[in-house]
Amino acid sequence: MFLFLALLDSPEEQEKFTEVYEQYRHFMWYVADQKLQDAHLAEDAVQEAFLALTRHLDQIEDVYSPRTKKFLATIVRSKAVDILRRSKPEEELKEYLPETQNEGDMLEQYLTRENYHHLISCILELDDSYRVVFEYKYIYQMGDAQIGDILGISAKNVNVRYFRARKKLQKMIQKEADRFAKA
Repeated sequence: MFLFLALLDSPEEQEKFTEVYEQYRHFMWYVADQKLQDAHLAEDAVQEAFLALTRHLDQIEDVYSPRTKKFLATIVRSKAVDILRRSKPEEELKEYLPETQNEGDMLEQYLTRENYHHLISCILELDDSYRVVFEYKYIYQMGDAQIGDILGISAKNVNVRYFRARKKLQKMIQKEADRFAKA
């Protein structure tokens, strides 16, 4: 915890962080363990979440509010998903691979899989604020209002972030397509 405190500027921030740490560390570990099913990986996710919290401590107004609890759950869940993705990306996302109609056509399967992996890599390059909205919308199939509640923003703001994420993804994909067209 001392490492995290050293990253904060003021004594007020350090005090707030300590309160959050003491109040929610076990809860955050539980959330991470539910996702990862591994105590050591859950601890890693919690540590990454607290590190991220040092950059977003201003988002917490009242340490003991339900909004703070949801915010912390979102952060630690996101970090757990990141750990899953790093440890076994193919297996964790396999269920979202599009099925090919002709199982015998290996080239078609390869191209579909390559496009899918390229799309996933582009999504991972998005800023966290856009990536999280995109993941909640497509992977967890949540609505704008539900995502807004979790992130502590309005449904309209969720929609704006989603729209911007789509635009950024379109630009990334177009840039890659143009690069292949020139080759």
